[in-house]
Order: sequence, then C-alpha cells, then structure tokens
Amino acid sequence: MRRPRSLRLQVVLIASALVAAVSIVVGVVAVVSLHDYMLGQVDARLNGAAARGADIAGRPPGSTTATPGPTPPSPRPSRDEVVGAPGQSGGTITAVFREGVFELGGWISVDGKRHDLTSAQQKILAAHLPTGSADRTAPVTVDLGGSLGSYRVASRTTPSGVAVVTALPLDLVSAATGRLLLVVTLVGIVCIVLAVAAAAVAMGRALRPLRRVAHTAAAVTAVPLDRGEVRLAERVDAGDIASTSEVGQVGTALNDMLDHVELALTQREASESTMRRFVADASHELRTPLATIRAYAQLSGRPDTEEAEVRGNAALIDGEGVRMGALIDQLLLLARLDTLPELVQDDVDLRLLLAEAVLAARLAGPAHTWVMELGEDPALVRGDAGDLRRVLDNLLGNARLHTPDGTTVQVRLDEVRTGDAAGAVRLTVADDGPGLPESVRESVFERFARGETSRSRDGGGGTGLGMAIALAVVEAHGGTIAVGPGPGATFVVTLPAVETPRQ
Repeated sequence: MRRPRSLRLQVVLIASALVAAVSIVVGVVAVVSLHDYMLGQVDARLNGAAARGADIAGRPPGSTTATPGPTPPSPRPSRDEVVGAPGQSGGTITAVFREGVFELGGWISVDGKRHDLTSAQQKILAAHLPTGSADRTAPVTVDLGGSLGSYRVASRTTPSGVAVVTALPLDLVSAATGRLLLVVTLVGIVCIVLAVAAAAVAMGRALRPLRRVAHTAAAVTAVPLDRGEVRLAERVDAGDIASTSEVGQVGTALNDMLDHVELALTQREASESTMRRFVADASHELRTPLATIRAYAQLSGRPDTEEAEVRGNAALIDGEGVRMGALIDQLLLLARLDTLPELVQDDVDLRLLLAEAVLAARLAGPAHTWVMELGEDPALVRGDAGDLRRVLDNLLGNARLHTPDGTTVQVRLDEVRTGDAAGAVRLTVADDGPGLPESVRESVFERFARGETSRSRDGGGGTGLGMAIALAVVEAHGGTIAVGPGPGATFVVTLPAVETPRQ
C-alpha cells in the first residue's frame, strides 16, 4: 500500500502551485501590456511615416511641396527621394506600387545605407495594399524573413493612384518584451523557491504541536489497559492546545477522551473490586446456610434422632433454604434489570400500594412507629406494580432493619404538578434513627454496597442489593431516587404521574 503524502508536503505543493499560478498570470499580463503599449507607440510612428511617404511619393521629382490645381499624371519618383527621406528612422521600409505592381522601394539601415527589397518581400508588402475604395490600411504585423524579421506595415494611396507601403521594424518591441519575459520568469522562479522554503518552515512550525499530539496518542496506545489499575498520565500540553484553533480542537478532544477513558477504567476497576468483594460476601452468605443445612441434615439422619428433633431440624433447614432463595432471587432480579426488559405499563395507584407495604412493614416491625401521609387523591403512575412494591418494601425494610426499636418511620406521598398538567408523584420515607454515615451516602445506591462491613446479619439481613434494586426499578420507570436531608435517613422517590382530571 502506498504511503499517503504528509500534510506538510501537500500544503507546500499547494502554496507552490498558487505562487506559480499568480506569477504566470502577473507575468503574462505585464508582458502583454508592455507589448500592446509599445505596439501602439510603433503604430503611431508608422501612421506618421506612412503619411509622409505618401506625400513624398505624390510630389513631382525635385519638388518639395505639392503642386496646386489639377493633379497631373505622376512621374516616376526617385528611389532616393522615397527611401531614406528626412524623418525616417533606421530600418524603415518604403515601397511604391503602381496599379498593384512594385515600382520602387527599399529600406534604410541604421548607418544610412539604402537596401533593395527581395521579390519575396515585395510580394508580402503587395498583399497589404488598400483594396476597393479604401485609401489606407490599418497597421498589421508581418514577417518579412531574412535579416528583416517582423515588421509593422501600413499603406496609403495618393490622389494620383500610387500606393505607398510603409513598414517599421518590431525588433525593439520584441527585445523589450523578451527582456521583460526573462525577468518575469526569473522572478517567478525565485518567488516559487522562496514560497516553497517559507511554506516548509511555516508548516514545520505549525505542525510541531500536532506532532506532539500524535506522540501523546501513541504513548497512550502503549499503556496496557486490559487489566489492573490504570492511570493515564499522558495529556496534550496547554501550550499546544493554545497554538492554533485546529490543534486546540484535536488536543482538547484527545484530552477529553483520555479523561473519559481513565474514568471508565477507574469505574471498571472499582466495579471489579466491588464485584470481587460481593462474590466473597455472597459466597459466605451461601456457605453459612449450606453448612447449616448439611449439619442439620446429618443430625436428622442419625439412628438415635427423635422425631421431634427431626421436625425441628427440618424447620431450621427450611429457614436456611428461604434465606438462600431470597439471595438468589435478588441476584436474578438484578440480572433481569440489566437486560432492560419491557416493563408492564399499567396504571398503578401508589397510595394503595404504599398502604399495603406499610401494613406489612408494621407487622414485621411492631416495635417501630409507622406514620403515613397519603393524601386524599389517587396517585397514579405507569409501571409494574410488582417491581414498584419491591421498591417500597426495600425502603421500608431498610428503615426497619437499620434503626433501633422505637424509631418513628414517616411515609409521605404528595403530588407535584406543573400548571394544570400532570407532574410527578413524590414519595418520602424518613426515619429519626441514627442516619446514614457520610461514607455510605455516596455509595448507598451502588450494587453490592452495604453500610456495615460485618457479615453477620440479624434476621436474615441484607446483601447490599436492596437499594441498588430500588434505583434500577425507579430509573426503569423514568423516575429518580435520592438521599434527602434529615436527622435520620431520608429517601425521596419521584415518579412521573398519570394525567388525571381535576375534581
């Protein structure tokens, strides 16, 4: 596969092409303008020389002025009078034609010598005689060949019918435009070379921060990210970010991406650490009832075991099985919530559901004081009644298990409306117990997190999954759950309400 061109090379090539194009345009315009200007000057001189040549050719021999009165037949003029007449510059050609036939003419060199025209040159000049009723022709450029080269030619017809062709050399025009073309070419080449050098230096400096950004990205790719605790210390320097807007955008995006990657890796490590801790805790939780079940099963299998003792052992085995089943149910529920299933969308009256949950909590914790403020209107939400009941049981069970006897648990349900539209249903569960430690507030809704490190559990205790399950269910219903202020533990659940007409 062919290696792609570098950005620096591409920019240098583009800059060189632009400078070359500008140089060519400027050079062409300059050369054409000079050529047209000088050609105009030659044409002005040519028109004057042609008028003088026609005037000389129309006079009688030896006369210096035109004869008044009717024009007599013009005698043949002298060659010396026509070629090299006063006012003619070196290289001027004068040719006299009578009835289209060359009669006399020639050209004068710079040193004043007169020269004859070749037959080929006479034919070229004859091709530019006036035609029809015209008495003159506009200046045109012709190539007379030989030592003469390019000339500017114009012709006039005298009153006697003699045609005089006058031509001026274009060697000065060609020399001037040639010199200008050479200068423009040399200057253009120098400008292109300087542009290439300047573009290469400028792009080298401009791309230096971008190369450092690439080195930063390459350094990050060398860091092993698949295991263990990872720290990504590499970042794009602030000076490089401030160098140019483009490099700044790339550098800022790379730094943000590295921040996100480092955060994700940190969360992954924390999650794996929590999972390992949970696996150890869950293993202990399952090992204890399994050991108990095995012990009582072995006791029940002894030949000397009485029937009453066997029944007692069976009851203890059943209790441990229930405890194991509760733990497994919670694990399965979390697995189900992780797959984001389709929730049952029913209208659920949270007032009735909460009244049932508080009644069950009162039966389970008669030593606590349970206070309900449920309001008078139905509190309808859309969702799964079973999952929502599990949230209420977890919140009330949390208040019962982690507070001493005599604690007051207050349950309040109210509606938050936005104008006349349905707003939300807000549930508050608060107790006046010892409250949540600061170390627990931040992680209370994390999976497998528990407010105590001891593995002992009273009454079948928790596994650190209850609040995580509550959070997952509430978020699946489009709501929020948070720790609220208060002297004890306060939890606030907000769920979208179903629109109900005002009474």
